[in-house]
Amino acid sequence: PRQVRASFKMGCTSSTEAPAAPAKAATADDAKAFKFTSGLPDCCTSNPESYKVVAEIPNARLVEMRMAAGAEDIPHDHPAHSMFFVKPGKLSITDYGPDGKPAGEAHTVEIPAGAPPIFPPGAHQVKNIGDTEALVLFVEQYPLCMPCGAIDGMITPFQAAPQCYKILAENDDWITGMVEMAPGEMDSLHHHRDHLIYVLEGDEVTIYPDGNMDDPHAVPIKPEAGIPAPMSAGPIFAKHIMKNSGTKPIKMLFFEMKK
Repeated sequence: PRQVRASFKMGCTSSTEAPAAPAKAATADDAKAFKFTSGLPDCCTSNPESYKVVAEIPNARLVEMRMAAGAEDIPHDHPAHSMFFVKPGKLSITDYGPDGKPAGEAHTVEIPAGAPPIFPPGAHQVKNIGDTEALVLFVEQYPLCMPCGAIDGMITPFQAAPQCYKILAENDDWITGMVEMAPGEMDSLHHHRDHLIYVLEGDEVTIYPDGNMDDPHAVPIKPEAGIPAPMSAGPIFAKHIMKNSGTKPIKMLFFEMKK
């Protein structure tokens, strides 16, 4: 086969992104620029030592937050975002209001590993007051995110192979999903809209675009890698059958658009 190498409420006080100026046509950079009414920067700009983009598609980015015990970031803002806690976190949160100023005293949250909370837009400052590193994944939709549109005859992975795919959380815009397969296990033909993947376990999958079993594509994977999976790449991501062709069980987190 060919090989294809692939990118609880925390108490946030709601803030919104500032309306865009009506003047010039938007560029690709404009589409990704967060401009919050709080005047605060986004998490990756303000705290690159703790937040990094591990995969990106035109509509959104997948961010990994790694915060050592005792570490604290600087105030920053977020759009609405779906999250998944790979490792548990005991965090002290100070909320900031739409004016970019503190909006009350810090409060503590303890979120277990495996939790998939969905947070509203809002600004805050975070400190890890636990004894271990906090590891969190979340998806942030870009300001000019466009719908993927309807798919004729769409079969979701949750319909095609419920023994492998589970919905952990969802809202009107995004699904937080998990896929798990034993070595040699295979799902059935299904579709995806734009999605972003984070590998938790596994070493290889084989994709059959359009369900064509005569056209296998072996994809090496490794834990803690992000994979961008836009529909624009074609059936390799948008319509396929997948098999765990590796030697280890696979476990992959993914965030998928619903529209």
